[in-house]
Amino acid sequence: MANSENTITSAFVSVRCHTREAWSANEALANAERIFHTLKHQRMFPFNEADHDPVRHELDCLLLTEVLDITTEDAHNAIHRLSELLSAEPSIHGGKKSKCDLEKESEQLKKKGLEK
Repeated sequence: MANSENTITSAFVSVRCHTREAWSANEALANAERIFHTLKHQRMFPFNEADHDPVRHELDCLLLTEVLDITTEDAHNAIHRLSELLSAEPSIHGGKKSKCDLEKESEQLKKKGLEK
């Protein structure tokens, strides 16, 4: 665990050194709003399955690059590692053995008229 924490810390220290000085808060806010509108109807896995959720991965990548202007591969890898650690956390995972089936859930919601 300590090695993972050191890698994550190093990645974020490296990121701070590479952040663009001309970063604009207004531009970042506009990008965040665009990202929200792009992904707001996408279905995500439960939090305990975040480590293999493609929508959360896309959201992480977009927020890092287009809102925070963080483009280093180390930072992206660190965020993915944080997602893995978070999903494995007992207070999040809770020993759940079932996996979410978004397609099946979507079909059930459509039958009930709750989803298009």
